[in-house]
Amino acid sequence: MRRDVLLKNTLIDESLVPAGTRCVEMHTSSENLDHYLLLDEAEQELVAHAVDKRKSDFGDSRWCAHQAMRELVHDGLIMRGQRGMPVFPEGITGSLTHTEGFRAAIVGRSYQWRSLGIDAEPATHLPEGVFPAIARPEEQRRLRRLVRHHDIPVVDKVLFSAKETTYKAWFPLTRRFLDFDQADIDIRPDGTFTSYLLTRPVPVPFIQGRWAVRDGFVVTVAGVART
Repeated sequence: MRRDVLLKNTLIDESLVPAGTRCVEMHTSSENLDHYLLLDEAEQELVAHAVDKRKSDFGDSRWCAHQAMRELVHDGLIMRGQRGMPVFPEGITGSLTHTEGFRAAIVGRSYQWRSLGIDAEPATHLPEGVFPAIARPEEQRRLRRLVRHHDIPVVDKVLFSAKETTYKAWFPLTRRFLDFDQADIDIRPDGTFTSYLLTRPVPVPFIQGRWAVRDGFVVTVAGVART
């Protein structure tokens, strides 16, 4: 099957990517195992018994990560840790995402970044009943005010994606689960957000990130820098 793939970073640009990191994205209209089969056998083995769709998503997003690592400093195996967390080679931190039609990875040097998070979602509203389940009452009130004064589409999905990205940046620091109501996220109209962490103990009081709605996708990126 012919695969239509665009590798240029047309969605995640400099306005989203933190300084000193590299991001590679892939837009694809089909799924196959090309990139999965290019991975090292040790990485392939992590999902060897999964269905082909899972292998395709896995291979594409990790292929993006390998390209980004080569641009940044050096390549190496990406193994799997607790709760499926990608474990990058020594000296590198990063994050992966995949959704229908889109995959991406972001990496940075671990002496600059303690953790990174990235998430992509289709730019559609959450299913009925999901928003009140994932949004704290304070978040719901802020988002209602936000949409009254600013033309921001699918702000509910922006919040959902920001929570996913926050978790990806949180887990490598703590190895602890973070539920939806354990982060109070302030989405701002300038394309930034702050995730205030409500559980204790915390390695940092908040996590800063950026968001965008472009080309049919919601994308959020966050990171915890070393000080």
